[in-house]
Amino acid sequence: MVPNGDLMKEYDDITMCRKVGCGNIYCIFVEDEGAFHKLFIKGDSAREATCGESWMSSIAALLTFALRRTVWEGTTQKAIVKHLLHHRCNNPIKNWETKEEMLSCSHAIGIMVLEYLKGRGYDQIEKEKEELTNAQV
Repeated sequence: MVPNGDLMKEYDDITMCRKVGCGNIYCIFVEDEGAFHKLFIKGDSAREATCGESWMSSIAALLTFALRRTVWEGTTQKAIVKHLLHHRCNNPIKNWETKEEMLSCSHAIGIMVLEYLKGRGYDQIEKEKEELTNAQV
């Protein structure tokens, strides 16, 4: 619960985790009344790397801003995810059972953001907007 003036407000969250080369990385999607509110990113690498916590906080703030704009203003979410995926660090890992490869922390974050958007139906909203735009042209 987060203080909001004299009232206490409750937020729901969805937490996702991915294993990366330096441990685990977590995306915590906070929702207010069923709508995206904020993203937090935590991970094992934040403890080991001197820049880890700062890097994760800054990318979470940037993604929160970008995702809010896409949900409210209808700009493209695919571009946000596209710029997170396929960056490679010096310690990528592969899950041999699922064949899933985690190239870096940003790659894992991109996958979790994409899963969140699909799970909440935001990708369907974007598809409908694209169809309307294409039909008007």
